[in-house]
This record gives sequence, C-alpha cells and structure tokens, in this order.
Amino acid sequence: MSRVALAICIVAAAHLHAGEASQLDLPSVLHRAGERVERFFARAQSIMCTEVVRLQSLTSSWATEGLGRTVGSELQLSWEAPTEDETPATEAQTLRRLLKVNGREPRKNDWNNCTSPEQQSSEPQPLSLLLPGKRADYAFTLAGPTRLDGRDAVMIDYRLLTDVSVQSETVNGRDDCISFQLEGGLRGRLWIDAETFDVLRLDQRLSEMVEIPLPREVTRRSSSPRSWTMERWDTSIRFKPVTFENPDETLVLPASLSSLRVTRGSGTPRLRTMTDYKNYQRFLTAGRVVGE
Repeated sequence: MSRVALAICIVAAAHLHAGEASQLDLPSVLHRAGERVERFFARAQSIMCTEVVRLQSLTSSWATEGLGRTVGSELQLSWEAPTEDETPATEAQTLRRLLKVNGREPRKNDWNNCTSPEQQSSEPQPLSLLLPGKRADYAFTLAGPTRLDGRDAVMIDYRLLTDVSVQSETVNGRDDCISFQLEGGLRGRLWIDAETFDVLRLDQRLSEMVEIPLPREVTRRSSSPRSWTMERWDTSIRFKPVTFENPDETLVLPASLSSLRVTRGSGTPRLRTMTDYKNYQRFLTAGRVVGE
C-alpha cells in the first residue's frame, strides 16, 4: 500500500568484494538485499530522526504559487519480525509525531490542515518490498550495473503486481480535504550498492494515470466532480551513511525525499514536496542517546 506521504526507509550493510558486481544475478541481489533489510529492521526500532517536510503548490508553468508550508516531525520505525513458526515479517511502518508547523508549536487549526504530515501518524516503509514475504507482490528486473555517488551499484526495476484500486475519504468530516490510499499501479527503480547491498536510491512513479473516486458525501453535491485524475506521482529517496559511537556502527539511512504530484481536478493540482531526514539518534538498551 502506498499513501500520499512517504517517509523514513532503512537498510543495513553486508559485505561483498566490488569485483563480484558484474557476476551478480537478480535472485542473488534480491536475496542479499532482503536479508539486510530484514535484519536491520529488527535493530532500527532503536533509531529516531527528525523529518522536515516542505510543501509547495505550483502553477501550470511550474512556478511556485502562494506560501509554502514546513512541517517538522519525529519519526521512529515499527516492525514485527518473522517468528519461529515461520510467520512472515510484517510490512515495516514509520510512526510520526508532529513537532512544529512553520517553525512553531502546532496550533489547533494546524491539525485540520489538509497536508500529509499532519494527517498521517503512520505509513508503510517503501523498502519493505525487499522483505522475503513481500517480494512475490512485485515483478523485478535486473537493469544492469552503474555507479552512483562514487559507488558501484546494481540497478533493479520493479513493478507492483496488484491491480490498481483507490479508496478515498474525507478528513475530519471536511468536504474540502480528501485522503486517499492507492493500491497497485506503481513501478520504480532501486540502486543497490554492489559491495554492501545497501540501497542508495529508490525512485517510484505511477504506471499509468489513476482515477480517484471522491467520497459519497462530496459527490452528492450537484456541482462536485465525481473523481479526480492523478496524472503523475514521482518520488525519489536518497540515502547516506550515518555513524554512531559507543558502540561504533555505520548505517545507511535516508537523507532526502523529493516528490511531485499532479492531480487534475483537486484543489492543489500540482504539489512539490521536499523532505530532509536529520538529527539521527540511536537509543541503546542502557538508556544512552548517541547523536549523528
């Protein structure tokens, strides 16, 4: 399932000699990357970070329109690992706690603002697609070797096999604020480090235009359209190494996310979102907090 907002995604390190990159095949890459995601999700629940989301409406010529909005939140990972009775791992979720809106403490009306960060207290982790129990939902294709950020990498294209379906609802009973969930209709590309199997980048987009049916309480008005059309939804997530001390550990964590959404008929037809992830902290069992 994919929602309007995307957030923190985390993978871990493995070890492989760079000279082996050209010999990697698709099953091997997926298996190794999936193992690292599964192992690291189990550990990453002790990591928190600050998410800063900047939302900006755009004109038909792609110029900025009106005042932008900045939303700061605290993020943490939630995940249930596979059990000994072979119950598969669940999809990892990001938990969000709103901290600031436009640089200040949230006010009562901020919770009613129709933007994703305020409305979503949790959301799926995009890299859950690499978990062994999730890979059957996707078609993967090896796209070949490349280099990214000075590293040898393997590109893998993917396509969600689920048929497209959309569910929409009003937020807090407001006719002018619509939330929707999109199943299927997505494809993308992963850049996986050929030596460590960390994910360096994830891009995702719509496979085709998607009709979004509006809730009944909205469409009962004669002047209201029956649906919106999402023409474009492009998302790109970049990752970077973050070092922790006592004990020493370097993990590859998300650094930024950029998104562009074009939805014909909506009140905000063109929306650009820029997100930074920073101030990583690791909570150890002894209760110490170690910053970036």
